[in-house]
Parts: sequence; C-alpha cells; structure tokens
Amino acid sequence: MNNFLAKFAESSEVKPSGGIGNTVLYVLLGILLSFLIAYIIWKVIKGKIYKKKAEKVEQIKAKKILSLYYEYILSFQEIIIFTQNELDKFMKGDSNRKMGEIKNGSKKLLQKLINREDFSTSFLEKNEYKAFINNVDSLNLVQCNLWAKKIPETLEFFKQQYESVPEGNKKSEYLDLVRKSIMEKYYE
Repeated sequence: MNNFLAKFAESSEVKPSGGIGNTVLYVLLGILLSFLIAYIIWKVIKGKIYKKKAEKVEQIKAKKILSLYYEYILSFQEIIIFTQNELDKFMKGDSNRKMGEIKNGSKKLLQKLINREDFSTSFLEKNEYKAFINNVDSLNLVQCNLWAKKIPETLEFFKQQYESVPEGNKKSEYLDLVRKSIMEKYYE
C-alpha cells in the first residue's frame, strides 16, 4: 500500500514542462489575443475608412449636381433668349404668333424643366442653390412679356451664371441639343 501511495503522489505532481496541455492552452490564448487585437485595430480604422468612402461619394455626387446645375442654367438662359427674340419679333410685327402663344410656350418649357425629378432631388434642399431656386421661381411666376420690367435681376442672374459655365465640347453639344429642343417644343 505504501508503494501505491508513493506512485499516486508521483503522478499527481505538476511537472515544470507542463506537457502538451499547457502548449495547447498557450496557443489558444495567443490566437484569442491576436483576434482581440485585430478587432480593436479594425474598430479604430473602420471609422476612418468609411469616412473617406463617404467623402468620396459626396464629392462625386457634388460634381454630378454641379454638372446638372450647369445644364439647367444653360437651358433656362436659352429659353429666356428664345422668348425674348420671339417677343421682339412680335413687337416689331415680324411674327405670325400671338402673344398668348409666346407666353404659353415659355411657361410650358419652364414647367417641364422645373417638374423634372432631378431638379427637385438635386436643388431644393441644398442651401448653396437657394438663389438659383428663387430666381427660377421668379422666372416661372412672372409672365414672359414682363420679365424685363419686373425681374431684371433674375435675367441678370441667369446671364451671369450662363457666362460662368465652363466652355467645352459638352457645353456646345448640350447647347445645340437645347436649342433644337426649344425650337421643336416651344409652340407644340
């Protein structure tokens, strides 16, 4: 029995090497610790990554809206120019159109532009386009034969903005398209 107790005491002693069990434990702790460190690092840099992506998306969106703004400026100014030419012809007696036709034509084209979905989604809620929206409203509310008398500042706004649109192939192509469209749809 003494022999049995001695063997039992020997087997229950902790050996300094720890054996395979301790090695597995240390490996698991190391893996767990590395996952924890990776998670903390990801949390720290995730916000920066998403912020950069959001800024990039916002810049792209702002460029598209600016391009759309230029297109609207060109369209509104071309409608103003065409309408003023038609009014001048009418006043000189060179036109076979009635004043009502000229008024309706400009009103109809302005309404088409204002009612487009991209107009409301791009400009209405943005403060930087507030002056543009106010001038569009003025242009739409006043009859075209009274524009020069009642809202000359609006006409000047569109003229200045028209001149500030960058030159290029896109501008000239778009102007050709707008002029053609105005000629076709003004008196429809």
